[in-house]
Amino acid sequence: MKQTKALFIIVLILSIASVSGAINIIYVDVNGPNDPGSGSYADPFRRIQNAIDDANTGDTVEIRPGVYTGAGNFDLDPNGKSITIRSNDPNNPEIIAQTIIDPNQAGRGFYFWNEEDANCIIWGLTIRNASTVTGYNGAGIYCDNSRPTIRNCVIKDGYAKGSGGGICCDSNNTTIINCTITGNTADYYGGGISCIFCAPLITGCTVSGNTASREGGGIDSGLSDPNILNCVIIDNNAPLGGGINCYYPGVTRVVNCILVANSSEYSGGGVHCWTKGSVIIQNSILWANSSSDGTQLGLEQEGTASVAYCDVLGGQTDVYDPCGLLVWDSGNINADPCFVSFEPNDNPGLWDFHLQSKYGRWDSNVQTWVMDSNMSVCIDAGDPNSDWTGEPWPNGRRVNMGSFGGTNQASKNGNPADFDINGKVDFRDFALLADKWMSNGNFIEDLNLDGVVEFEDLKIFAENWLWQK
Repeated sequence: MKQTKALFIIVLILSIASVSGAINIIYVDVNGPNDPGSGSYADPFRRIQNAIDDANTGDTVEIRPGVYTGAGNFDLDPNGKSITIRSNDPNNPEIIAQTIIDPNQAGRGFYFWNEEDANCIIWGLTIRNASTVTGYNGAGIYCDNSRPTIRNCVIKDGYAKGSGGGICCDSNNTTIINCTITGNTADYYGGGISCIFCAPLITGCTVSGNTASREGGGIDSGLSDPNILNCVIIDNNAPLGGGINCYYPGVTRVVNCILVANSSEYSGGGVHCWTKGSVIIQNSILWANSSSDGTQLGLEQEGTASVAYCDVLGGQTDVYDPCGLLVWDSGNINADPCFVSFEPNDNPGLWDFHLQSKYGRWDSNVQTWVMDSNMSVCIDAGDPNSDWTGEPWPNGRRVNMGSFGGTNQASKNGNPADFDINGKVDFRDFALLADKWMSNGNFIEDLNLDGVVEFEDLKIFAENWLWQK
């Protein structure tokens, strides 16, 4: 009897835990059968704000494809809740493109101002045609003293009377991951993204075709310490800092980025740093930017920059540095990066900044690896101390320059059977294969990637025997 009672209690506890751990989803569908709806799967809310208001901490607001406009579908306010607001397939670009928040210039997309933290997540949505009707900053998304996570979103064609046509991060540490910020405009600073008194993480993003009337066409950093990693920053425009503008105080870190075809009227086509602002640029490619002074990089009014392991068109001589505060560090080159597709006069939508490789580069159009006749000098040319382990094998155990460096789309280098990367497949490589024989795990000696080093890998190794680079 006691055992039966104990078993019942255990089952009850597990049942309660299972129920409490379940995700509560509140549904939104602009074409729902009822207005306003109840938020259930069969009777979704028609307006996004109704679903947000109905949500509690830990809940998910799931928005079905459609164009959401009018009252209740802009100036969206999570009101301090740790909730996820997403499309119904937030990793699918087609669904993201079909799930659209369109204020139609009547207001912002989202307004965070109640100290929302990183557990408040916006995921897999398109926000277009937003505007700062009230206030000045942050048309698409305004993060005021809040630090939400913004992931896999497209933010385009927004207009800010002040700063941040796409996103404004004000007094916070917002995280922006794998977003596309394009075609936005600001009358002051940061056509794409404006950073004010903050330290945001901006990673894996494309910032393109944005315009600011004063500074920072793509990204503006004022009194801030943003980390900009693995980003593509292209075709942006501002009088100062076409791609990125940095203003004192604060240090902007630009690592493994592409800054191409940005333009400024006065200084810093790619990057502009002034009034004692500071920028650190590493493992990046600055190419085909334009400006009156400092086409790739312009420093003014005691602005400082450290550049290391970068490919910079024109090299150090093409940096505007009247105060002599540039640190031109190790590993910089001035050589054609051999992008897969780039022609300044072409449609930017056709540009592809993967690096050409004889040993394999990722083709996003067909979602597979292809071989090129050329080999980019930017492959295995990044800082030797940078983490290269996210790159696919074979590689030179050194990170690539550019936005795909350090990622699973980094262009390859060498033969997969050249385990010791000495440029040939010989007995030393065979010894390394033998050392892992019949081992299970993630090893480079597992040439067929089936999780174990065995005869199929030996067969591939034999096919590459005595290869030389």
